[in-house]
Amino acid sequence: MFCKVSRQDCGVYEKMNEALRIENEVIKYKIIRKPIKHLYLEVKEDFVEVRCNKFVDEEYIKKFILKHKNLILKKLDKKHYFLGEAVEKEVDYKKETPKIVLPLVEKYSKIMELKPSKISFRFNKSRWGSCSSKNSIIFNYYLAKLPVDLIEYVVIHELSHIKHKHHQKPFWDEVAKILPDVKEKRKKLRKFEKEI
Repeated sequence: MFCKVSRQDCGVYEKMNEALRIENEVIKYKIIRKPIKHLYLEVKEDFVEVRCNKFVDEEYIKKFILKHKNLILKKLDKKHYFLGEAVEKEVDYKKETPKIVLPLVEKYSKIMELKPSKISFRFNKSRWGSCSSKNSIIFNYYLAKLPVDLIEYVVIHELSHIKHKHHQKPFWDEVAKILPDVKEKRKKLRKFEKEI
């Protein structure tokens, strides 16, 4: 027999957004209490989500947020980037990224004589792009956050995978034909990833 239960019946309790003022900044936070052992903190789009069990005192939660305030404020402050620059307004990456990436794919496909079978876009937190065994390339909508030279690097990187399905020397040699400073581009990308 199955029965419908509420989140409270499951031992999950939510307290909607509260606000914590830190100097001139305000951090909004939401507490989700569930039967877990540790306290977890995750920065969402414009607030902090705290997950913990019902025995954790709210004052302790506030102190926990204060302890990590620099990292939280940094993450909350860096949500909107466009072409390598921090911007105040929210960016429609779904609209802007294809307009930037598709002309670059067309340009470098001709230069490299490597044409993808299909191009698509999706949001991804861990990859800027990928190339399938059938030469279908998926680009991350968040690519528009990067400076143009790094977007070019990602495009060239994925096009090179049409010829080389690995990251061994022949692959990097292929990338270096177009980008002799590929090592510097990789370093710059890793550095920029930490900022955004």
